[in-house]
Order: sequence, then structure tokens, then C-alpha cells
Amino acid sequence: MIRELTAGKDQKWGFERTIASAKKKEPNFIPGKKAQYSDTNYQLLGKIIETITSKDIHTVFKEFIFDELNLEDTYLFEDVNDYRPASFYYKDKKLHLPQYMSSIGPEGGIVSTAKESMIFLKAFINGQFFPREDFNELKDWKLLFSPGVFFYGVGIANQPLFFKEIKNGLIGHWGQTGAFSFYHPKSELYFTGTTNQFHGQNVAARMMLKIIKSIK
Repeated sequence: MIRELTAGKDQKWGFERTIASAKKKEPNFIPGKKAQYSDTNYQLLGKIIETITSKDIHTVFKEFIFDELNLEDTYLFEDVNDYRPASFYYKDKKLHLPQYMSSIGPEGGIVSTAKESMIFLKAFINGQFFPREDFNELKDWKLLFSPGVFFYGVGIANQPLFFKEIKNGLIGHWGQTGAFSFYHPKSELYFTGTTNQFHGQNVAARMMLKIIKSIK
């Protein structure tokens, strides 16, 4: 699927197609023994949220996050004719994937700005959505090797920057189109932005590392 998308073949990958694809796969390990990152889990979580609230995921995001934080330029991408978001690329190839982006709402189909991503990140880290003392429950770190080497907890990543501080890296998450939102506890720095690249994490990681080193 990734190869088709990076080749420019636009297609929907919503809940039904995602679950149908997952059902065809064999388990990689016994449940509870290992961990593997999977966007499928976010599609499942989105469906659970919709079932419990009796609201679509668009309404839930708007009511509990976007409106709560007064985010005026943040929204769930749903209209395939919406040309407001900046273009993104795979290497030098410009991609236009509105069908795909409109089908992945629960797993990251949100449009925002660096400024409003920063507002959300600070609210999330500092306890606006849940008691800050509960934040440690999300840090059930499991070492993963794909995509890339990082630790993953409950919905958040721990991205190592220094070998000597292997479990004290950046706390946050990467986006599929190069977007990033991270907090570095040791320096108390927050980072948000995008590389507008389908796989642009390395560039962003080097930039954040350079800034952190510069203030040490």
C-alpha cells in the first residue's frame, strides 16, 4: 500500500478496508509478548470512540479538542476538493492523495499549523486533557525497530537522541507527511512543524538534535 501511495496512486484506506486487510494477516507474535506499531489500532480506537459517544470522529475531535483549545486553523480533512493544506512530497515527487487523506481521520488525517500544533502539544503534556500525574501511565515503553528505532508507549513515542540517554528522548509523535510534535523533558523545549515529506523524520530529528545541543 505504501509503495502505491508514494507512486502517486490515490486510494481510500478507511476502517472497513483496514480491518479486512488486517483479518488476512497472521499474528507476528503471541499477544502480550512483544509490541509492534500499527495504525490499524487507531482506526479501531476511532470506531470505539464513535460507538461510545454516538458521534462521528469529526464531531468528537472538534468538540473535545479543537473547540476546547480554540484552534481555528485545525480540522479533520474530509473534502477531497479541499486544496488548503500545503502539498507534500515523496523525495522529489509531489503527491496529491486526497482520497487517502480523507479516509484516515482517526489515525492522523488532521490539518493544522505549527502554531496550533504547539498549542495542542503543550495542553497535552501539561495536563489540560487529563491529570498530569496520569501521564506516567502512558510511558509503558516498548523498543520498536520499525518504522525506525524508537520506544512506544500508550499512544506516544519516545524518540532517542543520545545513546547515553536512550530512554530520555523526545516525547510526542511523528506524522505520515513529515509533521512532528515533540517535547524534550530535560531541556524543556517543545518542537512542532513539518517537512512536508512522506518520510521526512530524519531531517526533523537532526534539526531538533542540533537545537538541543546548542543550548546545553
